[in-house]
Amino acid sequence: MPGASTISTQAVLDRTSETLASGADGARLGTELFSFATTLDEQHALRRALTEPAAPAAAKTALIRSLLGGKAGDETVSVVGEAVGRRWTKSRDLADALEEASVTAHVAVADGRGELDTVEDNLFRFGRIAEGSQGLRDVLTDAAAPAAGKRALVADLVGTKVDATTRTLLEQAVTGRRRSLVSTLALYQRLAAARRDSMVATVWVAAPLTEEHKQRLAEALSEQHQRPMHLNVVVDPSLLGGARVAVGDEVLDSTVESRLKQAQRRLER
Repeated sequence: MPGASTISTQAVLDRTSETLASGADGARLGTELFSFATTLDEQHALRRALTEPAAPAAAKTALIRSLLGGKAGDETVSVVGEAVGRRWTKSRDLADALEEASVTAHVAVADGRGELDTVEDNLFRFGRIAEGSQGLRDVLTDAAAPAAGKRALVADLVGTKVDATTRTLLEQAVTGRRRSLVSTLALYQRLAAARRDSMVATVWVAAPLTEEHKQRLAEALSEQHQRPMHLNVVVDPSLLGGARVAVGDEVLDSTVESRLKQAQRRLER
């Protein structure tokens, strides 16, 4: 059975989607929701007050209106009001849900521009770059470094090579709320995929795939999982051949490297 925070997070995301469908400015909504999430990270007393189960929901909503009234849009107040009226397993889960709602709002903007695939690909590529560069990862995840400095570094790294939504999401990701940078980018990509009710598959291969092969693989995985599938392709010559496919927690490994290791283990028995 889903926990309280899981149920509450879905309710917040549903309210966010309803708000966007009613014509809300997704970029503004996303920015304001993330800003309030970071405020909750910094102000523990406020976070506890807004997640106290014994406190009346009406009192929490009134507090939100006093805090955000005139400073944030009505749509933001509505989504945050939905959030504080819910029950949370841990007080930090409230801010996590608002961050997810923020990403949902931003990717809706990209979807409206026909850039959602591009955003998903850009988030994956930046994650791979960060994962492969210890120095860059150390700088971007340094808890002592000011967030403004990290955002400036991201701006210097990507420049005009990415769309506005990707840049905004990267700047949010390096703020370093609680997760690692790589896991945060993976979460953001899953939320982008969820915009179209699709899933993300990461495929490791020894040599680049042709567009035809990518399409056939995506179609096969979509049929297997009964969902549209977005492919992340990682080329790793050490695999020698075959492919390793990961969809969520499910991993299918048919690489030559894997088969050689299995044979070696059988010989060592």
